[in-house]
Amino acid sequence: MRPPAVVSNLVWAMIFSLAFMQPAIPLLGYITVPTDFLFVALCLAWLWALGTGRSAFTWDKAFGWLALYFAAVLASVIASDSPMRSAPALLKNLYLLSLPVIIVNLVRTRDDFRTAIQWWLAGSAVVALVGAASLALFLVDPASPLLDYTRFHFGTLPPGNYPRLQLTFFNANMACNYLTVSLVLLLVARRLDWVGRRLFAWLLAGFVLSAALTLSPGLGGIVLAIGVWVWLLERKRRPALATMVLWGSLLASLLFVVAMAVTPIIHPTAPFLIQLPLGIELAPAGRLMIWIDAVRNFIADPLLGRGIGMDPVEVRYLSPSGDLQTLTEAHNSFLNIAVQCGIVGLAALTALVVFVLRRSLPLRLLPGDRNVAIVGLGLAFLVAFGYEGLGGSFEDARHLWVLFGLFVVAWNLDSPDDPPQRTVQTD
Repeated sequence: MRPPAVVSNLVWAMIFSLAFMQPAIPLLGYITVPTDFLFVALCLAWLWALGTGRSAFTWDKAFGWLALYFAAVLASVIASDSPMRSAPALLKNLYLLSLPVIIVNLVRTRDDFRTAIQWWLAGSAVVALVGAASLALFLVDPASPLLDYTRFHFGTLPPGNYPRLQLTFFNANMACNYLTVSLVLLLVARRLDWVGRRLFAWLLAGFVLSAALTLSPGLGGIVLAIGVWVWLLERKRRPALATMVLWGSLLASLLFVVAMAVTPIIHPTAPFLIQLPLGIELAPAGRLMIWIDAVRNFIADPLLGRGIGMDPVEVRYLSPSGDLQTLTEAHNSFLNIAVQCGIVGLAALTALVVFVLRRSLPLRLLPGDRNVAIVGLGLAFLVAFGYEGLGGSFEDARHLWVLFGLFVVAWNLDSPDDPPQRTVQTD
């Protein structure tokens, strides 16, 4: 049963809005973004459609994994060091986990799926325009107050006369993560001939340029995603080239992880130094320091953790810009959940990644909408959540939970010989 047009239009608007975490509005102690308001409107419209019989709720087996993760989060609230502080974080997780449920129920057909991808790419195109405009403005007037909207601090990078952008997001790492997904969805859309060659070239250049301007460790994810995609496309026609590209991307992504962990900038907050041959001396970067602290905190309370919403770490770090920072996030999705929700939460989160892995890797990039969509969206999720989640806290990223829902939709798409409106449950 197709939902009413008003419900579908709100779905497309919400997907488009994922590109914008600014402007943000403080509300009840939380920073709310446009997606949150559209989500509320969509829920109300869908409830109306359900109540009037114009829509229906369908249970998908993938929801069981979401329920398992929510149960782990709930257990961490019950065992939390401060249940009152953890309770709001529980509601936030309920919101995030409801995003894929709504997507799976309201994006039903091939046309719906194609429209969802196109609206995602439309939002990403605006982000790319913001990136290009910000770069042009920086070259003309680096001190322009307009750049305060899109510019991000240098973080662990040495300060200098160069731009580092957060674009339309709260930070550069989240912007890069979103663009990683957008780039893979663009590759999928081109493979399915949903985007013309000229538009594809412009969007690809815009996504890569804007992502590069974030100067985020997540750039390793973009390199990895492109390398795997090229390997999938060319491994039979040009196996030597495909293998070289794949191994090159794997090596580059590994080097990005190393760059996240250590720095040649010796800072006074470093707990130890690393001596290498030829007199090379490295210090642990901020991420390595907080990863070590997160592991210690996880070992101290391994079963159910400190409680969702509690600070996973507390590490003092003097940045190359001279700012003494107190870091309270693990900058790693898996360590964040491990400290907050213990081994139970970590296992549930890992199960979601394995769910996607099992359903995407055994397949091959063969002709057919469903096959290409499964492989492409699976790759996007595994890179953006799995790989980039090693260096960033993306477990609360709205766009990744919507992506998970779209992946389930891709799995449920009819095969070419099936009736066009039939719904297939996941295995």
